[in-house]
Amino acid sequence: MAGHPEPRTEQELLGDLVGQLDTATPYELVEVCQAWLARRVGARWSGLLLVDYSQTVLEPVPGRGSGTSPGRPHTVADGPAGTAYREQRVVRDPAPAGTEQSPDPGEVVVYVPVTVRTERLGVLMVAVAQLTPAVTELLSDAARVLAHVLVVARRYTDRFEMLRRRKDLGLAAEIQWELLPVLAYELPAFSIAGALEPTYDIGGDTFDYAVSATRLTITVTDAVGHGLRAALLGSLAVTAMRNLRRRGEDICAQAAAANQHLVEQFPGAEFVTGLLLEIDAPTGSARLLNAGHPAPLLLRDGLVETVQLPPDLPLGLDRATVYQEHTLPLRSGDRLLLLTDGITEAHHRGAPPFGTPHVKQLLTSLAHLPPAEFVRHLTRAVLDHRGGDLADDATAVCLDWH
Repeated sequence: MAGHPEPRTEQELLGDLVGQLDTATPYELVEVCQAWLARRVGARWSGLLLVDYSQTVLEPVPGRGSGTSPGRPHTVADGPAGTAYREQRVVRDPAPAGTEQSPDPGEVVVYVPVTVRTERLGVLMVAVAQLTPAVTELLSDAARVLAHVLVVARRYTDRFEMLRRRKDLGLAAEIQWELLPVLAYELPAFSIAGALEPTYDIGGDTFDYAVSATRLTITVTDAVGHGLRAALLGSLAVTAMRNLRRRGEDICAQAAAANQHLVEQFPGAEFVTGLLLEIDAPTGSARLLNAGHPAPLLLRDGLVETVQLPPDLPLGLDRATVYQEHTLPLRSGDRLLLLTDGITEAHHRGAPPFGTPHVKQLLTSLAHLPPAEFVRHLTRAVLDHRGGDLADDATAVCLDWH
């Protein structure tokens, strides 16, 4: 009978999945993937778990039809789904067949990271009759395809972003989240990841970065105050620096532009502190600028030191401020941590702050973790220190220079 031949190679199979996802409506992406998994790998059922904004829970995406998995949240801290997310590897459910987790004694349940480079979106869980190396490879590639589609889907549907929110975002937090780049990224030369807390109520903190063939630019900023006013201050600073960066200007020009616009639009005592970092990719030579911000920390050869940077005035206080850059040659294996004072100063009334020594201790003890997991552990530790309630934004950006 005439018709299109069934795809046979893995490349053809994945091309088939890409084509179907490309033509699917935004609210059918997961269902299309589930149907493809049922046909191509014999999945008994499957489902997508999206990590929430605070990276504590993996939330199930509601689906339709017989290919849909049982819908229940999974914690990031434990369980096979959490392990797959944290360790970024395919994990087989250790529960014996015939239990609640795997009700059919003839099926195997696996959890597959849904990740774009190193930006972790969630986990794909699939029940198959038999888990072979070929099936494992195909599931990993399918999860990667789905991850890329979900990143693009952010631009035309709110469905998946809404599922990642365990409660409504405040308006200030909405502004800040829209400013952020992808939370984690990796190239052969470096790995970078950032985290912000409190996730749903941030107002003044943000970070940004951009990669080109010759340089990596990173900024971390902290606007004075809280809430909407702080978010507007921070967004103006970040956008002004981003605008100059996209004109090819260096970090001194970026800081000068942000300073000028803040002085003009927010005259008075309102300001934004910031760290600006620009790395020459071929040489590893870094230039740093400190606009009244806490100094970065450097982990090198097992020892942590504070990078001494003479601070200039914060952005927005004095139009005449001339910002100075300082050099820092990076070595292979260096880990650089940029943070806001919401990390080090977090404390209960009458109790000691989280403190720089505590951050340095975590840098040393958690040096084996990749940047995305390190910043998640760091912000969790700060939240635990405050009993789960932060009085100020806490932001951290971790850079590994390879």
